[in-house]
Formats: sequence, C-alpha cells, structure tokens
Amino acid sequence: MNAIGIIGGTAFQDMKELKTKAVEKTHTPWGSPSSHIHRAELEDKEVLIIFRHGEGHDIPPHRVNNRANIYALQREVDTIIGVSSAGALSESINVPSISVPKDYVNMWNIETFYDGSIKHITPDLSPTLRKELIRSASEIEDIVVRTEDVYVQTSGPRLETKAEVKIIRSFGDLVGMTMAPEATLCKEINVDYASLVSVDNYANGLVDKKVSYEEIKETATKNREASLTIIRNLLKDRG
Repeated sequence: MNAIGIIGGTAFQDMKELKTKAVEKTHTPWGSPSSHIHRAELEDKEVLIIFRHGEGHDIPPHRVNNRANIYALQREVDTIIGVSSAGALSESINVPSISVPKDYVNMWNIETFYDGSIKHITPDLSPTLRKELIRSASEIEDIVVRTEDVYVQTSGPRLETKAEVKIIRSFGDLVGMTMAPEATLCKEINVDYASLVSVDNYANGLVDKKVSYEEIKETATKNREASLTIIRNLLKDRG
C-alpha cells in the first residue's frame, strides 16, 4: 500500500492545491463515509482524502461516521493522517500554532469496531508516523510545532463550558471533538494513525475574548498552508 489516507477537517477541504484525479462514492458495513473518497496527487504520490464534516461541511462532530471513514480508507491504505482543529487549554500556548499530539484522553462515548465481541487494545498514536510529521514540520522555517501535547476529546457539538474547561485542563493541553475516535479505531485494525492539529483558539474562559466558531474557522484557514506543507514534506521524505 503506497497511498496514504487523510481525514481532513474544517479548513482542509478548501485546499485548491490538491489535484483531484477521481471522486468515488463508497459504502461500508457501517454505512457511508462522511464524504466521497477523493483521490488526489501530492508530490507525485496518491493520497486518499475523506472530508470529516462532509462535502458541504454540514456534518457536526457528534454525527461524524468515524467507523465508516476509517473502514473505507483502510481498504487501500495502512497510514492515515487526521487533520483537525483544537482549542488551547493554557494561556502559554500560542494561537495559532500546530501540534502533533503525543497522547489523548477519551473516557466517554468510545467508538469501536467490536460491538459484538471483547477486544481490548492499548491505544496510542503511531510513534513512527508522529516522528515523520515532526521531522517534516522541522523542515519549514518559522513554524514551531508542539510535540508533547495531550489532546482531550469532548463529544460536541457545543463548545465546553468554563467549568468544564477548568476540569479538563488537568487532563491535557488541547481540547477537540474529533481526533480520539479515529485514533482508537485505527489502532483496532492496525492502521498507523497520527494527527496534525491546528490550534485555533483558547478554550472558553481562558481569555476575555468570547470563543466563536467563525473565528475558529478563520484561524484554521490561516494554518492550513502549514498543514499542507508538512504533509508535502512527509511525502517527499518517503521517497
């Protein structure tokens, strides 16, 4: 399997630089993925892309069919990069910035491919793929990538209350609604997974400014070029 899979978030589907070769409709035992599979070309290599929130960006986080997304991609790839957005849980974190999280917290609403049987896995993010992403980011001037963050998963679709933020700050560094189920499902079926996170806002109550989805999307758009360049570098380095 030479192609890699990408699950793109809020800003990624606006990437006009992606040379789409084909758009394919697919179905899985868990229903239809969030979007068609877009076969694109980057650095003369094929990438398979699913847009997490749908072709029209109209699927909220709690309605994303993660099992179908992962299953559809794993038919042809053994490596998946999740590109997503998250909020900073500390004022010391620069916004905007890029993170390659090292771990995650997801103790509720855990998704699995094994509803009808017992399957205990030890979840983690692929060390090899993380190293590739970090190395690829280090090749870009003026980009500082965070590499030790713990991502805390919430279910959405709303942002967190100030009281909730106070609690989850003791769990990790970033808060988001999408990464953890993808990582867990990939681990269950031995697909390498790591995440490239755009840190786009401060969590509710950390700063005086009110958090809005419009501003989160605007910041994610600013970070998208950095995310795409990191993925390009990774593909170049793979030869």
